Amino acid sequence: MRGFRIVVAAVVLRDGRYLLTRRPPRAHLGGLWEFPGGGVDHGEGPPEALARELREELDVGAAVGEPVTFAWHEDPRRRILLLFYRAELEGEPVGAEGQEVGWFAPHELAALSVPPADAALIRALSRTAAAPPG
Repeated sequence: MRGFRIVVAAVVLRDGRYLLTRRPPRAHLGGLWEFPGGGVDHGEGPPEALARELREELDVGAAVGEPVTFAWHEDPRRRILLLFYRAELEGEPVGAEGQEVGWFAPHELAALSVPPADAALIRALSRTAAAPPG
């Protein structure tokens, strides 16, 4: 296995709920919920790639904000560096590629089946729901 792939994902919070999409059943890691996004193409910067992916996958414009965190994932088939960015959407997301789209409150996140690269961020966001205010 050579090198690694840079992948970007959007952390979208609207009305106290996070946007996740569900991978199609036949896809790699099919059926799992994830933050929407995809691969960075040659010559693209991560924010540009994320805006493109959101347009292609969810048929929305996006204002990509600051980085949130990153994750490294390696398995026998691939190695990825996943960069998470805050994003605000322009329009209502729809699964342009047939994927399910869902909005989840922080306390609902822990019950979702997610890819390994998303798991640490999901745990952190679900813990913030249990933290007392202030």
